[in-house]
Amino acid sequence: MMVAAAGASVLLALASARALTHWGPRRLVPTGFALSATLLLVEWWLVARTARAGAVLVYLHYAAFGAVLVSGFWSVVSERFDPRTARRQISRIGAAGTLGGVLGGLLAAQAGSMVTLPEMLPALAACHLGAGAFALAVGRGIGATARPPAGEPGLPAAGARVPYLRVLLALVLLTTLAEVMLDYVFKVRVTEMVGRGEDLLRFFAWFYTGTGLLAFGMQILVSRRALRTLGLARTVSALPVAAAVGSGGALALGGLLPIVVARGAEAVARSSLYRTGYELLFAPLLPGDKRASKALLDVGVTRVGDVIGAVVVRVTLLSPAAAQILLLLAVVVSGAAAALAFRLQRGYAGALERALASRAGGLDAATMEYAALQSALIHTVGGAGDLMGEPALDDTAPPAAAARTPPAPFGPGDRRAALQSRDPQIVQAALADGPLEPDMVGDAIPMLAWDAVASAAVEALQGVAREAAPRLIAALLDPSEEFTIRRRLPLVLAAAPVQAVADGLLAGLADQRFEVRYRCGLALHKVLRDSPALHVSPERVVEAALREVSVDRRVWESHRLLDRDEDEQWSPMFDAVLRDRADRALEHVFTVLALVLPRRPLQLAFRGLHATDPQVRGTALEYLETTLPERIRRALWSFLEDTRRAPPTRRSRDAIVRDLLASEATIALDLERLRRPSSPGSD
Repeated sequence: MMVAAAGASVLLALASARALTHWGPRRLVPTGFALSATLLLVEWWLVARTARAGAVLVYLHYAAFGAVLVSGFWSVVSERFDPRTARRQISRIGAAGTLGGVLGGLLAAQAGSMVTLPEMLPALAACHLGAGAFALAVGRGIGATARPPAGEPGLPAAGARVPYLRVLLALVLLTTLAEVMLDYVFKVRVTEMVGRGEDLLRFFAWFYTGTGLLAFGMQILVSRRALRTLGLARTVSALPVAAAVGSGGALALGGLLPIVVARGAEAVARSSLYRTGYELLFAPLLPGDKRASKALLDVGVTRVGDVIGAVVVRVTLLSPAAAQILLLLAVVVSGAAAALAFRLQRGYAGALERALASRAGGLDAATMEYAALQSALIHTVGGAGDLMGEPALDDTAPPAAAARTPPAPFGPGDRRAALQSRDPQIVQAALADGPLEPDMVGDAIPMLAWDAVASAAVEALQGVAREAAPRLIAALLDPSEEFTIRRRLPLVLAAAPVQAVADGLLAGLADQRFEVRYRCGLALHKVLRDSPALHVSPERVVEAALREVSVDRRVWESHRLLDRDEDEQWSPMFDAVLRDRADRALEHVFTVLALVLPRRPLQLAFRGLHATDPQVRGTALEYLETTLPERIRRALWSFLEDTRRAPPTRRSRDAIVRDLLASEATIALDLERLRRPSSPGSD
């Protein structure tokens, strides 16, 4: 019967994978529950006429079709929720299933004294119809079809696209083998110690009720915390670790209690921590790959493991030390499964990255329309600088100045004097008259604060950025220097990809002014891109990111840019759609993190955070929670979670005072700027 059930399960799993790929769980799973209810009623009719045939059909029904239905239900849950929401909900859903199993067992025990066994089948049919109705309700919003991108539906094709599915297959097979071997020794020893009859039935009733209640408590109290503190891979590894430790203890100590504890620990871990983590492993998969593989892993591979385990047990029984051999094999197999489980974290992050690349490759139409409207508005009113209340760098010279005739080239002694002129056209001509001499750098730096000549000053200083790097870096890092100069100096330094400039820009990430930090981050990316041999300290980069996310939300939301410069195209987060929509503070944090973390996945996650599709946004959040360093993730998370529905809160007097004190340095810099005499031609 076990072999027949395993064969039927594998065939049904293959058929289910193909059917799910073509029709999707939204239609297939409720239909499957309805078909199961109909089959139960047929079995009720058959049992009344031939009990043996009815019993065989009921066993095959639950061993094969029932397992496929459970897998199908989890497919509905997995596709209904994005990975981030699934992390919060799956442990609760699993806990409800465990509690339902415990209550179902208690109800069945009470009903057994009032109704006959065949009369239970119509009640089960009603439960299946109810489950189908709820599955239909949960499945709303799931796409009907989602074919895999290439290849035939099935686990081999999905495993080729998502390599960590092969690791998951081996994990399922090994944990099933360990369970079969441990369960056999457990039942043999319980039978030897307790005997047969009512005492044996009573023992198993208490055992399974107790493990069910413990699993329920673990899912409610521990699962979510374990996912948050241990991570997904360690949470999944709870099952093979519990099986290995329990089997080793039973092998070393012998007797009834150690094997009962070992089997109970394995059962509790499987129904709680392992179940929660296992179902989450499918959350980032694209629907086509998920539908092609989940039923085969849930049912087909499990049943193959049952058959292999049964063969191993049968062969081992030829030895007089069969129990010890099986426990030793369970330790070895569980240890191998634990080693595989620890490899799942990287594969899970890769699956999230693949999902982001597919789902966040393009933002929704509403976002595109919004960005196009913003761009048209900016061009209509004459540029971003006008919107900010100051002229853009392109709009530098008044019409009268533009009509003048350019002066002739300067003599050796006249060029430096021309830089002191208050005529923007003369200054521009002096700046453009060949490379700057070393003694002219000090005269050209103040020109960065003069909007009318700033573009020419940037270009002139870029030509000598390598030679003048120490002086330019000193001006950048001098807090008493003009703020307008310091926020434009990174544009100059980016033209000199040398280690001294990289170090100076890295130091600029600690500046008191946000726009200086922002532009240092962009320039640092360009320098490292132009010269990959340069390096920055990962520790200092992480510290810079931590400083950005360790501010009050109101300070975070106050970060703005005064200039719209060409350096924005250097950003690893730069995107034509997001340019006018993205949170600059968040963009800067991601820009800094991209100095030491993989750039492409961060860019996809940044795009996903600005999407309106909950699947895309949830995938982005899950990727960031999985891959960001713990210190960064903990501090950044309050700025990432969607708080649009949060009610407004009144600021206390103490909070206002704290914000004023935090702004003291910026206010002092502005007052100092007002007290100093202005640079020639500065605004």
